[in-house]
Amino acid sequence: MRKNLLIASIIFLAIIFTITVLYQSKTEKESKIPGEGTKEEGPDKEEELIQNREIDESNWQWVNNQKKLYQLSSVEINSILKELQKRFLNKDEKLKALSILRLGTPYQFGCLGEELGRDKDPLFRLDVTDCTGFVLTNVALLHAENLTEARKMMRSLNYRLKENEEEYKTSFENRLHFTADRNMTSLYFQDVTEQIAGSDKIKEKKVILNKIKPDGKRLIDIVWEKEIIIKYIPNEYITKELLSSLPKAVGIAFIKEGDEEIGLDVRHEGFLFSSEFLFHATSAQGEVMVVDFSEYYFDKEGDPKFDGIILFDVR
Repeated sequence: MRKNLLIASIIFLAIIFTITVLYQSKTEKESKIPGEGTKEEGPDKEEELIQNREIDESNWQWVNNQKKLYQLSSVEINSILKELQKRFLNKDEKLKALSILRLGTPYQFGCLGEELGRDKDPLFRLDVTDCTGFVLTNVALLHAENLTEARKMMRSLNYRLKENEEEYKTSFENRLHFTADRNMTSLYFQDVTEQIAGSDKIKEKKVILNKIKPDGKRLIDIVWEKEIIIKYIPNEYITKELLSSLPKAVGIAFIKEGDEEIGLDVRHEGFLFSSEFLFHATSAQGEVMVVDFSEYYFDKEGDPKFDGIILFDVR
């Protein structure tokens, strides 16, 4: 029942957001027409807004009526992707629709691979996911009209392009194993933590990703490490005021102090919509879920699960 209420709330807020965007877009276009003054709103404007609202309600109702993607065949998924392309022209709305369509997907850690070499798991899949796989495959779907295109997108999303190379080499060694590195490297992700919070509300820490641990091993068994500075928003600044300033859709990852000692950047990641609804693949519940962000991040006593957050934009 709680999950249904959350989804209903998400869809309602999505409708309001779309109407606002449509109205603002129409107003901006009118203001740019040479030689015309401000037009007064009348019956035509009201009728247009009503029509836009009805179309938007219809689109979100359509999303809510679909089976989830993990339950469907490739042919059925391709049909839905094609329809999504028509119904959701706004990137943030399409990402939200995709996230709703992924709810209930079973959790499986480390479920993506290269299909050959060291990791023979699929390059792209929708039957199971983990938290990073959920983020990656959703962004792949965001840029695709069918599964073939989504699979191709994974090469750009999850692998680094080396100097003097024109194509992404899909190998375990070349994979972007760390979220913070991905957000710095991939053309389709961008860290926006400091941009949103401001430099006065940022904390920094140095991390050598995949460093050799005291036991002589690395988190990822490859001869690669990278020193980076992670800028994150500490708990004291994760307030209602901050949340209300967030974009309608933003990627979010969670920081734990001390993880730098083992060469780890983030503990978990997902998508946050309307500053409130966190979509993520959780090992604790064993599936993709939507939860209230504040209730997830803070326990009943107000104590946080993590030490901070980083935010990233999906391009």
